[in-house]
Amino acid sequence: MKSTQLKARVMHRSPRFVAVAVVAVVAVALFASFALGATIAPKATLSENVQVNRDGIKFQTKGPTDFTIGTLTFAPGTNSGWHHHPGIIWVLVEQGQVTISDENCQTTTYSAGQVFLEGGDEPMLASNEGSTDAVVYNTQVVPQGEPFKIPDDPPACAAK
Repeated sequence: MKSTQLKARVMHRSPRFVAVAVVAVVAVALFASFALGATIAPKATLSENVQVNRDGIKFQTKGPTDFTIGTLTFAPGTNSGWHHHPGIIWVLVEQGQVTISDENCQTTTYSAGQVFLEGGDEPMLASNEGSTDAVVYNTQVVPQGEPFKIPDDPPACAAK
């Protein structure tokens, strides 16, 4: 492919990529009704494949995908329930702290100004173990028609 053709292809995809990137940065998650407040945007579908690799950032889809964004506020002591997310979810912590427990009950705590990714088939739990509300924004991308959140039974380590 000629350089001019590649540039034209990238520029053709750029508006969508920029929109997806902006949504990802400003984005929000779909944990459920455990939060004090949740604002979730309606689902939107990106029908065509996307393949962008610019400035050290790669984004690719292989088929139609559904997107959603939102804001969640976790009260102190609340959690999401054990679950997993198909696709990928970007989470930005705006306020407070969110602790993620993985399938082995290993925890990682994220504070205001930090971003983390979720996705995969293993169960996880998001919780607010702090004394103030935690506010997160997230964006989720899943294959078209997939649910945004799938409830899971707690892993054996969680029963201890």
